[in-house]
Amino acid sequence: MILSLTASGPATALPAGRDGAATTEEITRAVTAEQLEGHLRAFQDAADAHGGNRAVGTAGYRASVDHVVERLRAAGYHPRVQIFTVPYDEEHDDEYDHGYGEDAATGPRVTYNVLADTATGDPAGTVVLGAHLDSVPEGPGLNDNGSGAAGVLAVAEALAGTDTRNRVRFAWWGAEEVNYNGADHYVSDLRANDPGAFDDIALYLNLDMIGSPNYGRFVYDGDASGGGRHDDSVEAPAGSEAIEVAFKGYFESVAMAAEEVPFDDGSDHLVFAEAGIPAGGLFTGDTGEKTRQQAERYGGEAGTDYDPCYHSACDDMDNVDLQVLEEMSDATAAVVLGFASSTIDGGAPLRPPDGWPRRSAFEELRPVLTTLVALSVAAAVAVGVAVAVRRRARVRR
Repeated sequence: MILSLTASGPATALPAGRDGAATTEEITRAVTAEQLEGHLRAFQDAADAHGGNRAVGTAGYRASVDHVVERLRAAGYHPRVQIFTVPYDEEHDDEYDHGYGEDAATGPRVTYNVLADTATGDPAGTVVLGAHLDSVPEGPGLNDNGSGAAGVLAVAEALAGTDTRNRVRFAWWGAEEVNYNGADHYVSDLRANDPGAFDDIALYLNLDMIGSPNYGRFVYDGDASGGGRHDDSVEAPAGSEAIEVAFKGYFESVAMAAEEVPFDDGSDHLVFAEAGIPAGGLFTGDTGEKTRQQAERYGGEAGTDYDPCYHSACDDMDNVDLQVLEEMSDATAAVVLGFASSTIDGGAPLRPPDGWPRRSAFEELRPVLTTLVALSVAAAVAVGVAVAVRRRARVRR
């Protein structure tokens, strides 16, 4: 069920949206640290007023939804609230349920997704930018994931009134912390009830934890060329490499260090990837320890978690690095505008935005070459073993 919330006039004074197209510089300049901090403060206030968290089914989460809807209305959007229920039973994680009290694990829990579209753009090439809005029960969730939710909202405000070739849809997911339920409900509902709208989605961009205090600038590895696959890695759909190239191209253009991180199952992008939609996004780290090389590259402290307050009560305003949050939000604004302004042919593989640097021929072939090298090494090892076995056999004779 989706409720259409019509604009009722701005609740706060915001800059007027621009008519016509915008440049990358204009869009990134429109995203500010002060703006992002204001959104984070609203999420912190929501948690402070409602038991210290913004988890699914709580008043703190609903207050976070209200802030997003209010700011979207103020920017001229017509937000839609999608209502769904999250099942709770004995199969759910005991630690998660414990944060709600003894009776919390019984029965369904009502929660919400928030969606908003640009006024212009071809629906057949819809660019979706999303972040989860809920926290865990243990804390206010300002980095996880107030940071990503604030980034999506700031990009939406920056793009308000801008003409785009392709439609952009902004999304804030509920219940990510419970098996990605919000994004899963959205995708499942589209596939069942509006398959044409599902087919219109050209790509999905995800922001989850983009303000970690001991951060790295991480781009999801859309072509598995980074050599960092692990047990939680999933196969990115064809076209995901174009998203990786776009983000890395932006960071290179502004002389900021960034690196690939495995395309794993840690956030809502998994839902879109499993549905075959090209996906990618940004991340600044959670419980992993920053390496010495990364400390030299980004600053911060080696041997310490990227976010020492992950899923804890201390994930509050003091746990977010506003500088990297602005940097990652600027990168997102640029990439969203790039894809929204480009030719997207639903019958052809997704390409990086029009006019953006492409990878070199070597980089395009690197995944294939890496596979060939691995096969060659394996073949050489097998030959070596076979030769050694024959030699030993001769010695025995």
